Amino acid sequence: MISVKVQSNFAKNADVVLKKYQVNASRHVNRVLNNFRRDITMNMRNTPKTGNTYERGGKTHTASSAGNPPAIDTGRLVSSIQTKPSSPSIKPVGKVFTNVEYSQMLELYMDRAFMGKESKAYKQAKAFSRKMAKDIKVS
Repeated sequence: MISVKVQSNFAKNADVVLKKYQVNASRHVNRVLNNFRRDITMNMRNTPKTGNTYERGGKTHTASSAGNPPAIDTGRLVSSIQTKPSSPSIKPVGKVFTNVEYSQMLELYMDRAFMGKESKAYKQAKAFSRKMAKDIKVS
């Protein structure tokens, strides 16, 4: 009798492949997070100051107009934008956030979108993510 044993090495290599995928996917998410944060701050710095002008604390501030990111006044909001990076996993998740109490009012009620789905930065992040998705591969 002649016998040939056929055996797969897939199971042996599956853990290595999975780990590489998780690291690459997490790296991608973190790149998108960092670019998103950068775009939020840049858009706030470069927003047209075409809104109301008012004095507060001896200084004059010209706000942005509706439909544009908020213009920087004290710098508190723009400096509060933070990221929580993702960790390698099957579905890596990261977060861009601010804990400034008036951010929600600006974003949702005053039409000064700076990081929500209607913002320029969000749309830039989606486009960047699609462009970078090709980097999530195992080689």
